[in-house]
This record gives sequence, structure tokens and C-alpha cells, in this order.
Amino acid sequence: MLRFYVVRVGFLTHLMWDRYGPFWASMVLAAGAEVVRPDPDAVLERLTDPRVGDVAGVAFRLAFAATLALEENDLIVVPRLNPERDGGPGGAQDPWIGDLPAALARARGAGPTLWPVAADLTLPLETAAVSLLAHLVHEPAKVRRIWAQHRAAARPPRRAPVEGRVRPSEGRTVAVVGQPWLATPDVARLATGPTERPTGPYAFDPAELRAEGRRFDARLIDTDAEALGAIRRFGRSAGVDVLRLVVDGGSGSDAWLARRAEVLAPRRLEVVDLRTLGAPEARLRALLTEA
Repeated sequence: MLRFYVVRVGFLTHLMWDRYGPFWASMVLAAGAEVVRPDPDAVLERLTDPRVGDVAGVAFRLAFAATLALEENDLIVVPRLNPERDGGPGGAQDPWIGDLPAALARARGAGPTLWPVAADLTLPLETAAVSLLAHLVHEPAKVRRIWAQHRAAARPPRRAPVEGRVRPSEGRTVAVVGQPWLATPDVARLATGPTERPTGPYAFDPAELRAEGRRFDARLIDTDAEALGAIRRFGRSAGVDVLRLVVDGGSGSDAWLARRAEVLAPRRLEVVDLRTLGAPEARLRALLTEA
């Protein structure tokens, strides 16, 4: 009896997954491969690997641990959090933000292939998509057919509309801001109290926020521009009482971001360290949520 081997493709799912993951995963499935998401318990277990402890930034330690948890797969799809570019302030100086796939490859050493894909679906994707499909399928006609079927889906997801301001009796409205992997609904719930109503940049089009941020500094990479753009936008909103910037105290680029944020919203900004939010395991699991 013939048995056919099914290629297993792992995905990192806690870094901007909602922007890129569903599209790339659907193509992998159409190619006949298996999509594998990291098990949170397995990721947390891998945090004890001594190599993981050398990584600055909780979100990126989790990314490293996730690649270790996915090491039984044939390849692992890793998002490029920012388009490739030379130089710039802030996060551009952090290799984990500037080129996550390359940073993971250097830190991990041997293992399954790390396959980089753009987290931003507004960028041209055909070359990257065809390359991945060709690696999985080895049939040019099938590659062309799958891409033709998925081409129209290569666009950013729609964002939920921003809710209006609540009545004063319902508590303060707090905009929880930060890098896209920290400014998520799950982290926002950790960063707000029982009488506060959280909102955040996840309700806006990232491209609009990036444009807003670059009106402050045109040199910014995408993720910094998005974070600072959200601060500019929420900072002039009458429906927001407080801007609460969540930073990772172990990240130099987050310290830079906090200094820039204080220039934009000096009287309404609160800065909180991610490491102080909630119980340790609850905090890690909030970061591991598909976001």
C-alpha cells in the first residue's frame, strides 16, 4: 500500500498573525501541506532553553521558543515585521525587529528551514507566494493555479470599527498602545483595571497609523511608525481619557519608543512595563494569543 508523505509547515502565530497568517496558511493548505500552530504549553516549556534566555524582549524570546517547539516540522513560516531597509532610528537598530527571520536563524543554528514572508499584505506578494508554493508542490501548473485562486485574498484584513466613548459612569477609556505585538486586545485587558474600558490601535488600519507616525518622523520603520501614529491619533481624541504605553523593559528599542511617545503626548501618557502586568504565566499566554 502506497503512503504519501505530507509536508508539515509550522507558523509563528503570536506576532501580527491576523495580518498575514490566514492568507499564507490557506495557500499552504491548498498546496496539500499541513499547517501546524505552536502549542502554547510546548512554547512555555522551551523558554528554559539557555539560548532563549539570551534574547532581549519577551515577545522575541517567545518567538525563539516557538521555533524550538515547531522543530519537528519541515519548515517554519516566520513573518518579516518590517520591510527590508538600511538604517533608521528606533526599532531599525534591533535585529529582532528589523529582520526577525535572520535573527532567529542566527540564534537557533541547525533546524528546519525558516521561511520568511511579509506580514504586510499591501506589499507585492506574487514572487514570494510562488516561491513558497513551488517549494511545496513541485508542479508549475498547480503552483500557478493555486496562486490564481488566492491572488484576490492577498490584501490586509478589514478592521472592526472603533466603538464610541462610554458614559462617565462606565469608567475611563484607556487607549493601550505600543508595538503591534504588545498593543493587542489580550495585553490591553491585562493593562487596564476593572473600571477602565480598553481600546487600542488594533481597531485601525495599520497603513493609516504608519502614515500618521511618519508625519512625526519620516525615517521611522513600519512598526515604530504604527506605534507612534496610534499615539498621535489617540492623543487628539476626545473619546480617550488616558494613553497607556506598554513597553518591554528589557528592550532598548522600547525605551527609545517611550521617549518619542512622551514628546507626542506629554500630559496624557502613562508608561507601564509589560513585566509588571498580571501573573507571569497569564502574561506569557496573553502574548501567545494569535495576534
